[in-house]
Amino acid sequence: MPFGLSLGQTLPEQDERALATKHNAALAHMLPLWGPLFGATVVLFTLWDFWIMPARIALTAPLRLALVLIGSIAYRQWRLPWTPVHRAGFIYATHASGMVAGAALLPNGLLIGLAAITATLFLVSLVALRLSTFVLIVLPSTLLLIVLGLGTMSPYGLINTIVLYLFAAGIAAAMMAVLVAFRRQAFLFEKQLLHSARHDSLSGAANRGYLNEAGAREVALARRHKRPLALAMIDIDHFKRVNDIYGHVAGDNVIRELANVCRHNLREGDLFGRFGGEEFVCVMPETEADQAFACVERIRRSIEALRLDTGRGPLQFTISTGIAVLGPGRDQWESLLQEADDALYQAKGGGRNRTQVAGAQPHDQAAP
Repeated sequence: MPFGLSLGQTLPEQDERALATKHNAALAHMLPLWGPLFGATVVLFTLWDFWIMPARIALTAPLRLALVLIGSIAYRQWRLPWTPVHRAGFIYATHASGMVAGAALLPNGLLIGLAAITATLFLVSLVALRLSTFVLIVLPSTLLLIVLGLGTMSPYGLINTIVLYLFAAGIAAAMMAVLVAFRRQAFLFEKQLLHSARHDSLSGAANRGYLNEAGAREVALARRHKRPLALAMIDIDHFKRVNDIYGHVAGDNVIRELANVCRHNLREGDLFGRFGGEEFVCVMPETEADQAFACVERIRRSIEALRLDTGRGPLQFTISTGIAVLGPGRDQWESLLQEADDALYQAKGGGRNRTQVAGAQPHDQAAP
């Protein structure tokens, strides 16, 4: 997993989508507070209007209030088919335009109020994840500033205002890029922590806690939608003998190779985890008994064909497997696991290096 992302470096597409989803969720919680505070600030600027020119407050106050009220429809989700970023963009466009329009009605208002207008640009740094989004959000109020400046300011004043405004916008955009880089880095750290909490460090398979949690969820979904599901429990034959003869390093390599073979033969939607020691579990949704048997047999034969190099000579190992499928008496995670475990012990009792389906006649798949 990559760490130490450089400024502007993006994540893989799937992670970028996950980051955007997380950002939208956080923004959705923030908008009911962020919006009203921004709106209250714009309305309170009527006090500044009164200080600059009391006679104009009858014009500036209704204008500011009207634009804030228009933007306030995006404070909450209501029935608007907008994402939180769309809502934040609409709030900024209306509220910042209220500041610009109100200032334009005052003598030298745009020039005097430029500091406050440019300060709002930094709010967009908290909202946008991309430069294109940043530009689209600030564009309406920026165009309004230019248009109103053409009608109320001298050429020198207008150029000065635009230059300072664009300078502030550039700093705000750079700040957005830094914040996004921090968000991406935090997302990667969180992803690694979550992966570490859910997966076994040696094999990379799901650990027992996460396996129980996700397995129970898969069983509940299969039962609810009346879909087939199979569970296979895999155990390495004579694993203690492997450690005693070849050493624990070789034993670790055996576990890693088993995990690699299982991942290679399982589908993307299957769940694979280390149940403990040398025992592994495969949860296969949308899978009947014969399909599970065929899959597990491919794994068993691949394992049987492996030859691992060790400092004490070549190592060959085998596995035994028990399979249980969802059905009457096996409609819970625990009962399904128990049935697969019983089938596994049948396979071991039958000579090892074989696959046994719960409730079926013993199979003899041992190598000749």
